[in-house]
Amino acid sequence: MEYSLEKPDGARTHEGGAGAFVDRGLGRNAMRLLVCDEARARDLAVEIGRGGQWQALVELCGDWKLLASLEARLGRLDVALPEAERRRMAERTQPAFVQTMLCLRAGAMALSSLERAGIRCAGFKGLAALGYLYPGPRNRTLQDVDALISPRDVEQALTVLECAGFKRSPEVPLREYVAFLRNSPGTAGNEAVSLRDERGGAVDLHWRLGGLDVEMLLAGATKVEMLNRPMPMLGAGHCMLLSVHHALRNDFVPGDIGRDVSDFVHWQALLSRTGQWDAVSADAERWGLAAACVALDRIVAGLREEPERKAPLKANRADWAAGQRIAGLYFDQLDSGPMNTDLAYLASPRSVLQVISGLSGGWKAYRELMRQSETSNGEDSLPLQVRLGRLVKAAGGLSLGQWKQLRALSEAKDRMAGMQGPVL
Repeated sequence: MEYSLEKPDGARTHEGGAGAFVDRGLGRNAMRLLVCDEARARDLAVEIGRGGQWQALVELCGDWKLLASLEARLGRLDVALPEAERRRMAERTQPAFVQTMLCLRAGAMALSSLERAGIRCAGFKGLAALGYLYPGPRNRTLQDVDALISPRDVEQALTVLECAGFKRSPEVPLREYVAFLRNSPGTAGNEAVSLRDERGGAVDLHWRLGGLDVEMLLAGATKVEMLNRPMPMLGAGHCMLLSVHHALRNDFVPGDIGRDVSDFVHWQALLSRTGQWDAVSADAERWGLAAACVALDRIVAGLREEPERKAPLKANRADWAAGQRIAGLYFDQLDSGPMNTDLAYLASPRSVLQVISGLSGGWKAYRELMRQSETSNGEDSLPLQVRLGRLVKAAGGLSLGQWKQLRALSEAKDRMAGMQGPVL
């Protein structure tokens, strides 16, 4: 994640990636437009139009992978973009829609192949959002399909998927790759491999999700109708928690979790209609996700300017306080630009020990796998001394309040990561 550069007029700009915007209020207005009620959203659309911000908003939502959500929201509000911005939106939306369809096809093939082989599996994250929350891929795009299996089925599952035409990345011995994952603090206990079919459809195959009970998640799976066929999907409450899990893994950086925030509004409505909040609250507490759930709830409340709104989630006082601090970190980044995410490691002794453990197996191999991981995630792979120099500079600018926010984030990530089993 790149540093923000202070501008003389108080606005900030950022060096590329999902954090690139120059207007201090644009990110907040983008998210408010997506999550506020229709009356307030219409008022925001008028403000954006009067301020001549549509072009910047379209570019920002494209970077944050929110164009489909923006397009659908403007359609419901009966708001027409100026012609130039409408064309630009179409230019950026069409490739995202094509990639979504390729991934849906690949995901359906992967899940059906695993089921035919007798391997329990289920989709979650973006696939689940499409299955449970949205009428179709024009409302919510995705870059890959996430599927969950049991740790004991990993080797068989990879064999099945490779026979079905999928190729694994990176192509290193599985045991070596899993050891790298366990010594990388950025994974937060997540273990998965990426696969692609011959058309570019991407599937991320997961078998460990930090401290979450994979067997319990799979036991609650159900079938959801998608693409005119039933697909195995984790239960709605668990899918919501895994959206929270993704936001926490990504340090609540606004450009990386825009879809999680937008989805959370719909998950809240669905779980309230189905009366699942007690069960979800218990699982959130059990799996170390309660503070992150509170954070997303407070983020939505803050965007809607409803700070007194009662949260449906039950959480203890400590998780409530931590969640509010994490929400504060999100809003600081929303207004002032994304933080250097290495800062989160400074606040976690566990992360430092992980890196030391990884380096003990050889710097060259560890660094190469780190480089491949960063590249696949669209991040710059920086030389160590540059990275450390930027980290020192960022740490020196932290206030006490920001340090407390980072501590809350790091402690939540450590609780979520949980204990890990033996390397495969």
